[in-house]
Amino acid sequence: MHRPDLASNAHYQRAIRALSGSVYSARDVYNLVLPVFVDTLFMALVDFCNTGIISSDGAAAMGAVNTANAIHWLMFGTFNSIALGACVLVAQHFGAGQLERIGRVAAASLHAMIAVTIVYSALVLLFEERIIRLFFGSAEPEVFADIRIFLFGLLVSYPLRGAYTAVAGVLRGIGRTKVTLVLSLVANGSNMLLNVVFVSWLGWGVAGLAWSTVLSQVVGAAMGAVLLGIYARDLRLTRHLMLHPSASAIGKVLTVSVPFMLEDLFFNGGKLIIQMFIVPFGTLQLAANGIIYSWVRWIELVPRTLSTAVVPIAGAAIGAGDYGYAKRVCWLFVAVGSVSSLVCGIVMSALWPWAMISFFHADPAIHGTLWVLFIINLVGYPLFFSLQSILPSVLRAAGDGKWTTICSLSSMWIYRIGVGYMVSVVFGLQIVGLWLVWCSEWGVRSLLFYLRYRTGRWMNHRLTGE
Repeated sequence: MHRPDLASNAHYQRAIRALSGSVYSARDVYNLVLPVFVDTLFMALVDFCNTGIISSDGAAAMGAVNTANAIHWLMFGTFNSIALGACVLVAQHFGAGQLERIGRVAAASLHAMIAVTIVYSALVLLFEERIIRLFFGSAEPEVFADIRIFLFGLLVSYPLRGAYTAVAGVLRGIGRTKVTLVLSLVANGSNMLLNVVFVSWLGWGVAGLAWSTVLSQVVGAAMGAVLLGIYARDLRLTRHLMLHPSASAIGKVLTVSVPFMLEDLFFNGGKLIIQMFIVPFGTLQLAANGIIYSWVRWIELVPRTLSTAVVPIAGAAIGAGDYGYAKRVCWLFVAVGSVSSLVCGIVMSALWPWAMISFFHADPAIHGTLWVLFIINLVGYPLFFSLQSILPSVLRAAGDGKWTTICSLSSMWIYRIGVGYMVSVVFGLQIVGLWLVWCSEWGVRSLLFYLRYRTGRWMNHRLTGE
């Protein structure tokens, strides 16, 4: 049987040259991207299975979990931003050969993360009742009670979740994505296993999801501490740095993280407001939103992977001054992400009847609405999602976080919320109108990021100096 000779294939060699740069070779990129892909795949699988598991408890439980998650992502975006800021700094120092500065960044990111997660959790727990009533006071009583239960579990888990998220961020910065994959598999795998035990076997419903969330984050934090000790030498992390917080180092991490933090805060705050639009539409509309969001996450699997993996790759290249390589990787990743979204969407179309009836147990009354929402996403994802997620990651890796924040917040608050309210509430298109605006807003963001990229001003930042 004849096997194709890839070494002599012109297209293969062209791809190898495009993926090879001053810091990473094509094999390095592959070794970095593959663990991130498996990590992203596993997280999507956990969310997908959780939605299917809780769907057996009815539309109210599913709507409550989806609604509480809107508050969750508002806060967790801040934690991810600190990890992303640390990843950018570590990657640039790594690319510039400034290895002695990596330990200061790693310690500072952990100090900042622990402080922020404790303060966030305490404040929200203190005002939990008021916050829920402010945003979701119009929800049905059964949904309201389940929101409180699940949100409490999320808040208790935040300091633990934040700790291992910070560890994952700094390890990604030095290219140790295989290690972060193990960390994710342990944390998310235990979450999914505990959900099966508490929800499916013991029948605890939303309370079971809350318990599994807390216990799985205990496991994740313990694993993060173990990995931090193992890779302390690679990170140049010492006991002195951990026990003596540096205000200047923390300030540097937060300076890079704040634009990402503000973007996530206001972006997910906008999503929370959009969730407020959905609540008065009724429990079935809430359930439809939760189902379609869980389903279409599979379409964004590869673009999400590449938008995460491109940060340490582009950051290290930019730290070494190799902007040409950062640009090549950016556009290659955009193309791969768009094609993969199209292929994945076609495959999911064939699985649609099984998913809606046998897995999600969707109410027949919303089958038509769900199909319309799926068609909207089949068009929007291949056209816009890859570009609007990967291109800003490259800009952030270069330190251009302020501009990406301005672009994201402008499109979110002016277009997604403003136009979304008009279409869904004023014109009465409800959940379908919101998703139409949501997907078209990706096109607006793509245009704004591309215009910034064309100016070349994103290459003027220097993060590797004192």
